[in-house]
Amino acid sequence: MIRYVPVDEQTLKTDRDGFIAAYKEAFGGPPYFEKYTSEEVLDEVWYPHLQDGMTILALDGTKVVGFGCALPLDKSPTDVQEFLKTLDTEVFPADFNHTWYMSELGVLESYRGRGIGYSLVKQRMLSINHRGDTHYVFRTAASGSNSIHLYRKVGAIELPVLQDVSVSDQVVINGSQSAARVYLYGDCESALLNFPTT
Repeated sequence: MIRYVPVDEQTLKTDRDGFIAAYKEAFGGPPYFEKYTSEEVLDEVWYPHLQDGMTILALDGTKVVGFGCALPLDKSPTDVQEFLKTLDTEVFPADFNHTWYMSELGVLESYRGRGIGYSLVKQRMLSINHRGDTHYVFRTAASGSNSIHLYRKVGAIELPVLQDVSVSDQVVINGSQSAARVYLYGDCESALLNFPTT
């Protein structure tokens, strides 16, 4: 049975190491094909989310088989904030002060198709609501995304403008094969109504 565990200061080193391995595997395959060192995952993902946001691990026994991370929008990557600030409020009406950026979502390939990603989305939205915030925004590959359907399923609204990331570190340094990103957003309370109650 899969358990969903929020990361905190007491998280075991094995969970951290499992997160690193799962992250490298999840983003090493399609559609991204990105390559990361363990130090990059720690410095650019693990520690920032531990300090400013949240990470929820999906565990099968003690093995990390999936993860979901989020940051308050004002702590999200600069290129995300800059892109969203260029949009008219009719296109992106969410309040920056009460919106979280759904920054990372990954499930080991051998565990996909079991609803783990869907549950990680739900767990993050419950946590955002519990903190008194209301909205989420999500960014993913414009084509070939493994997770876009999860957000569409709970009612996310797709923004009509793509972000060109062809000269970003993700493409230039980490070798991502996806040069454009699509954004979706919505409010957590409405999304949570679309999740099954069982």
